[in-house]
Amino acid sequence: MRAVQFDYVDPAFPATLVDVPEPELPGPTWARVAVTVGGICGSDLHLFGSNASRSPTLIGMAGAFPFLLGHEIAGRVIEAGPQCAVPVGARVAINPCIACAARGIEPVCANCARGWTSSCLNLDSRIATGGRSLGYTQGLGGGWAQQVLAHDTMLHVIPDVVPDRGASLHEPVSISSHGILRAPPHDGDPVLIVGAGIIGLASLAALKGLFPANPVTVLARHPHQAAAAAACGADHVVRTETDGSHFAALAELSGARVVGRKADVMLMGGYPYVIEAVGVPQSVTEALRAVAHRGSVLLLGAAGVSEVDLTPVWYKEVALVGSIDHTVDAGSAPGFAGEPGRHSVDRALDILAAGLLPDGVVVTHEFGLDDYRAAIETAIDRQNAHAIKVVFRP
Repeated sequence: MRAVQFDYVDPAFPATLVDVPEPELPGPTWARVAVTVGGICGSDLHLFGSNASRSPTLIGMAGAFPFLLGHEIAGRVIEAGPQCAVPVGARVAINPCIACAARGIEPVCANCARGWTSSCLNLDSRIATGGRSLGYTQGLGGGWAQQVLAHDTMLHVIPDVVPDRGASLHEPVSISSHGILRAPPHDGDPVLIVGAGIIGLASLAALKGLFPANPVTVLARHPHQAAAAAACGADHVVRTETDGSHFAALAELSGARVVGRKADVMLMGGYPYVIEAVGVPQSVTEALRAVAHRGSVLLLGAAGVSEVDLTPVWYKEVALVGSIDHTVDAGSAPGFAGEPGRHSVDRALDILAAGLLPDGVVVTHEFGLDDYRAAIETAIDRQNAHAIKVVFRP
């Protein structure tokens, strides 16, 4: 089968389109999925030298090289092991994390026993496969491939109303839903989302499905992102200005006032809940400067090593909240997707089924695997290409 592999074979471009053998099912509870859509994630672009900061901590935990790319995956089951709970023919969204149950580890680790599969202590164990998740390993396929293998605990049936074109959007919406329920906002409190790329827009959709009474302001860098945020139901959209003058608009919307000078300003008052959805130093600093005293900043942008202004953390007594991946969240929320004890991928599929993140708005580009270089370059060049979510249709 064909797949895009991260391998540095070509010095000019770190990934290659390769032919690899179709992998065999690792066990009776696994399934083979024909990939119908595989998204390009911002964390994938870190590998290609985009402007996001990398994490040397995670690079040191990598368990496979070279590896097959693509962790935002949806498809159709074409082979199921005799004990797989999902039948052949089912359309499925895939949770890419390969936790203890999928690796056959017994007893499961302490975090999996708590239900915290996104924090599985054996993701780097190299048991069953080298990588921590699909998209970072060998021998299981990937989202940028014709096929992928997944354990039945990783499979979630897609509602009929969710089209194939937008089905891989479950991954960023699940990321956002789990993050929000890690430390939820108070019902009705205004929320600021810093960034209107796919994680920012997915966070907007998740908030509308979990906390519909909370007014949401989105801070957008590019005009096409601002238009997408408005189309996805943002209550207010503010454009980022290089001189920091957008803080005046944020102050007016939140009932705060601006303190500081030139571009080094922050809000006195501000937003009780802020989601950082970009992962670059400027956006992390902006989130901290815009949050209200004793408010919360949820870090969803996967920031790595970077230089940020931490002054607001102690000056405003701010709570920083980290989150990663997908899991069952015990907490609840007042919206239709807020029932306690549900998996974040299932919440995300309900949010997509409700039309809160329309693929016609956010899936801006589709490519075949042959055009993988153009796809990656388009995803990186958000400004000129007007890209939001770029997907492969293997």
